[in-house]
Amino acid sequence: MRLALLSLLVAATVEPGPAVHAQRSRYWRPDERVVITDYSQVDALAATSTLLFVATRNGLAVYDHRGRTWAQPVTIADGYPTTPVNAALADPIDESLWLATVTGLVHYRPHSREFESAIPSGGVTELMLDADDPFRGIYLRGAFGWQFLARGSIAPMPADRLPAPGRRIGTLPISEALARYPQAQAMSAGILTDPGRSPSFGYRFTSAAVVPETEQVFFGTSGLGVVRMDVLVTRFERLPFGLLGAVARRIVAVPDGVWVGADQGSGRPGFTFIADDLQQFRYEDFGRTGRGFRVIYDLLWRGRELWVATDQGVANFEPGEPVRIIGTAEGLPDATVVALAQGPGGIWAGTRRGLAHIADDGSVIAWDDQMGLGILALAGAGDTVWVGTAAGLGVATSSGEGVMLPAESAGEPVLRRPIVAVTLSADTVVIATDDRIAWRPPGGAWVVERVLASQIGRITSLAGDPGGTWVG
Repeated sequence: MRLALLSLLVAATVEPGPAVHAQRSRYWRPDERVVITDYSQVDALAATSTLLFVATRNGLAVYDHRGRTWAQPVTIADGYPTTPVNAALADPIDESLWLATVTGLVHYRPHSREFESAIPSGGVTELMLDADDPFRGIYLRGAFGWQFLARGSIAPMPADRLPAPGRRIGTLPISEALARYPQAQAMSAGILTDPGRSPSFGYRFTSAAVVPETEQVFFGTSGLGVVRMDVLVTRFERLPFGLLGAVARRIVAVPDGVWVGADQGSGRPGFTFIADDLQQFRYEDFGRTGRGFRVIYDLLWRGRELWVATDQGVANFEPGEPVRIIGTAEGLPDATVVALAQGPGGIWAGTRRGLAHIADDGSVIAWDDQMGLGILALAGAGDTVWVGTAAGLGVATSSGEGVMLPAESAGEPVLRRPIVAVTLSADTVVIATDDRIAWRPPGGAWVVERVLASQIGRITSLAGDPGGTWVG
């Protein structure tokens, strides 16, 4: 699970234009990968005696409210509808889910993670079951009024009559839910306040679901996910799940999970911690971590602290504690920091105008880029740092005089091209240009791979582990 979580967190596009949908992978079975995105904008909720279904703009989240655990989310990569969901209804027969969308009706079976679609013309806005005979089928309302879909059928028929009002199992409109539970409306100012945004930011309740025969009510929101209400004690609890926004700009592995960074080009900037078992999500937003930086270029975890390469220097903080910004005033050669790497007693920071070593106490030693190399990537090994530059592969040490191009690279043309990524796989150095990779074992010669761009696309990043190297 940890490997899949680290390797397959999927980022949506941030550029405007046609929607981009994830495709079923030829290499990963559904039980071998998980897609984590933003599940905070809730369109509809539905509850059974065991499960809460959360239909969002980007996928379906499933919460076991008895065990208080989240199942793996279901996204468009698994067949979740790409069109907005108008309503959701849990089926009491088998705890499956019916979704009314703007293009039709979708049936989801959580145990097999399978979707089935029936597409009435004009889409579906409401759903209903007959409490006295739910086996018979489902009622759906669309452009042509109420229709009835018998179980096992693929096409609905006009509904001659509807169940009597006392026998109807339907969705709970949010207006009716707030009228039934006025304490939610009365306390909405506190419930719908996001610490990372202005108190006047307009979050609202969008949907509601009541767990059968309990005093549990769940409310969906327009950007804060799901809120649980315990009616007996009028207590509200947020249930965090998913990323702050739909973009994963940078990812770094930490003990027991990963941190994901999203900058101000991502809609909702900040950092999300995701535990390996997907049961814990924590958020650090720019409201607390400092709004001075707009772009995240790199993330690094050291000790218990997150180090962030930004357009305003290096941000450094322990989650939950104040942020520290190390910039040009503290000695960096430039405010734009493009890469970070572990170093002796601190970290290496590559900027647009040179290299710096930042000690754990915040002190800085800097070397200007007098050769005009242009730093693109870093990988630290003891007191040495390998440097990918626009002019080729460089190297520097904490006791040296800055980045140098080693003589060994003179006879290898690839090492004189722009090096977009550098990493270590055990004690082997691996580098990448935009179209091929090369590596050097300790004491050995450089091995240059064939051109890969035509097969896997333009290379942008590398991540080493003891068994090999991941190529992005």
